[in-house]
Amino acid sequence: MRINNKRNCDVMQNIVCMFPILFILAMFILHLALPDRTFSKEERRYLVQRSGFHIESVLNGSYETKVESYFSDQFPFRNFWIHIQKGSDRIL
Repeated sequence: MRINNKRNCDVMQNIVCMFPILFILAMFILHLALPDRTFSKEERRYLVQRSGFHIESVLNGSYETKVESYFSDQFPFRNFWIHIQKGSDRIL
């Protein structure tokens, strides 16, 4: 009976450890599948769109900042995560 309980515990531990990996994979797939949004009503601003790749922009460092801005603006369910952050800030 003890061996069976230990085995069940190991299986549950493996499943729990897989949740972060599955979450990251799901967000990556959603990012690829969902269309880019152009405007945010909540923030009242245009969101950053995908920029073209140019060697000059990589060398001067501006490409990395454009890519970072693009991914932060086009994150799947972005408004949901912003509301979660605002709620947690109010609680703290």
